Amino acid sequence: MKLNMSAALKAGLIGAAVGFVVALITRIPFLGCLVCWAGPVIGLLTGALYGYLDETGAGIGEGAVGGAVAGAIASAVNAVVSGVLNLIFGSVSAASDLLGGEAGSALIGVGVGAGAVIIGILGGAVGGAILGAIGGAVYAAIKKK
Repeated sequence: MKLNMSAALKAGLIGAAVGFVVALITRIPFLGCLVCWAGPVIGLLTGALYGYLDETGAGIGEGAVGGAVAGAIASAVNAVVSGVLNLIFGSVSAASDLLGGEAGSALIGVGVGAGAVIIGILGGAVGGAILGAIGGAVYAAIKKK
């Protein structure tokens, strides 16, 4: 089994760029509801993009592994960006609580937010790897026919 790391990085970074744009769009209240489905689709398409960029004609197993790597890269970057945005907006909310005299809830909110970001990054990378593996395997299977 040979992994084309160049194709995996290219697909992962392209998926991360698309995920970054989607993460920014989700901060707009009405548009966020319209693009909430885009995260899983980006994971699947990133895996398929690995298969497209890999010129070696890899089989289903190689496509799944490469897609998993690409999907994990894209989803981890997207989770970091979303996490930073959540911390920024969460800090604004905590500051307003602090100004309102609710210091305890402000500190708890910041601590919970930071923990949630770390869990979100790890969960995003695992979920992206799973979806990327599915996308890479499906693309390789279709390409073989």
